[in-house]
Amino acid sequence: MRSIMKYIIPAVLIFAIIGLGYELLYNPLGFLTRILMMVGFIAVFFLIYRWFMARRYGTPLFPSQSGPSRAQLRKAKRTSLNRQSSPSKTAAFKPKTTNVVSAKKKPARPKRRREDHNLTVIEGKKNKKKNRAFF
Repeated sequence: MRSIMKYIIPAVLIFAIIGLGYELLYNPLGFLTRILMMVGFIAVFFLIYRWFMARRYGTPLFPSQSGPSRAQLRKAKRTSLNRQSSPSKTAAFKPKTTNVVSAKKKPARPKRRREDHNLTVIEGKKNKKKNRAFF
């Protein structure tokens, strides 16, 4: 089925282009009216869709974009938090300075030992096979 579609879809597109070219050459006014009617139908369907969605979700039909959307704000917050938690590699590069004052280094913190895990061993029958009919 896929091999047939590889030939049918380009053939239909080629015939459509030939038909549009013929219509444009021999009947340009009819071509223009058809294009305008298609644009009009698409605009009407779009307006009906926007009206339906506005009624369903309680949003305005044509919302004004006065600022960033919620999704954009969420993404900006996420990226700013990521930037604060992990310093970027380009910001870590600093040119060397010859000042003696800036040559002082902060004392290194002593490494803390991590606490042990909180896992416990559960006693039980480890070799008994489970009956798979109950799962």
